[in-house]
Amino acid sequence: MATHSHTRARTLKLLSKIALPCVVVPNITDLLVALPSFFPLPHHTRTRTRRFVSTGRSLYILSRSMPAKNMPAEAPGKRGETRSANASKVVLTESLLATDAEKNATSKSLYGDSAARVSGNIGTIHDRKRLRAYEVIFRNVQGKTLLHLGCGIGLYTMLAARSMAKMVIGVDSSAIVEAARVVAERNGLKNVMFIRGHLSDALLQLPVGMKFDYVLCEWMGPLLLNERVLMDALYARDHLLTASGALCPNRASLHVAAVSDYAFRLDTEDFWSNVYGFQMEPMKELVRQEVEMCAIPGGNIVSAPCLAYTVNMDDLEGLTVEETATYEAQANQAAASRDNEEENPVEDRWVPAAVAQRGYEATFTLDITRKATVHYLTFYLDAAFTSKTNPGANFVLAVRPGGHSSWTEVSVGLREPLPVHAGEKIQGTVRVYTPADKGGRITVVEVTAKTAGEVAAIETSGTYYYQSY
Repeated sequence: MATHSHTRARTLKLLSKIALPCVVVPNITDLLVALPSFFPLPHHTRTRTRRFVSTGRSLYILSRSMPAKNMPAEAPGKRGETRSANASKVVLTESLLATDAEKNATSKSLYGDSAARVSGNIGTIHDRKRLRAYEVIFRNVQGKTLLHLGCGIGLYTMLAARSMAKMVIGVDSSAIVEAARVVAERNGLKNVMFIRGHLSDALLQLPVGMKFDYVLCEWMGPLLLNERVLMDALYARDHLLTASGALCPNRASLHVAAVSDYAFRLDTEDFWSNVYGFQMEPMKELVRQEVEMCAIPGGNIVSAPCLAYTVNMDDLEGLTVEETATYEAQANQAAASRDNEEENPVEDRWVPAAVAQRGYEATFTLDITRKATVHYLTFYLDAAFTSKTNPGANFVLAVRPGGHSSWTEVSVGLREPLPVHAGEKIQGTVRVYTPADKGGRITVVEVTAKTAGEVAAIETSGTYYYQSY
């Protein structure tokens, strides 16, 4: 008991020496927040220190680098007494309060909004190859209109606006578009407009009767036809383009390569044979059904890449009459949701287009380049834009596994690894489709592969599932 009293006395004595004239501390929680700001820090950290202490509807910002306003200065040279002299009062304004959209947002509406994270948009900024490809379009957009679907943080949208486009409209379902709108205003861009929602939600917000010379949209998913924005691209192509307008990119191809990576297979699949003494074999089947979404080291590729399938948006089947009617009806539903303050304005209601539900099937032949055991087949994309009227605007955004990739590489683990020698061939098929009963988020990938080489004649097949978020 004596020890406790002695400690309490020392604490009270210490607190009595600390000057807190500029901070009102209504409870112990604010006191605990405030105290660390009033102890000396190393000199090199002082100019970067900021502490925020709440006092009702005001904030006191405690800092050594900011001059005080309307507050008495303390005598210098005493420990703990210079903090109050460098504090300024900031009154809460509307900019610090939650907006209506933020108040109406729910955990359901924000759960899948990974694109709202700034980290999820950094790749777009640093992707120089993609930027150089689109610069070809920006050089030809002067005096024209452009619709950017899936604009994200709005970088390419604003680049088009800065290139003297007549009008540029960016559409994205993510909350990040709110930040893009503020950035455009700060940079004085008057010819750009941002709309939050899918294109089907935003139809009534577009200028009446406006047609676009360019629709910029990365409609391709990691497996070509498994992206939500594909429906938006098809609708925009058929209803929002001018007679001479173009969808960019308008072509994408799926390539495949053989990969040997026993270490990765050991870590992700064979690992389940013995987990701390437990045999967890049933987990293997779950792992085998999942595709792997990761970059492939170039040293693990054991075949020449092979073109498996190409989609040309100029020739791809559009939305059916029923799909178009449903798509346009969503605009009215979205308008009603915006008028109802109790509902979040953006909610995903995706039913895959018929062309995505049917999918595609392709065959491929892989030429093996060295002796190895093939554990995985890796699929990856490239994209291109070809214009019949303006060849100077053409570009190819080519990628390769093991190097730069603008889109995620998708790998499937072979049920039975294939031992091969250099010069052998692997024959295979791939079928990709997105069933309607999975809400558009599950894409089925069916793969077969076989070899009749010098080591062994083996055929393997499997069904895998890609899930989008």
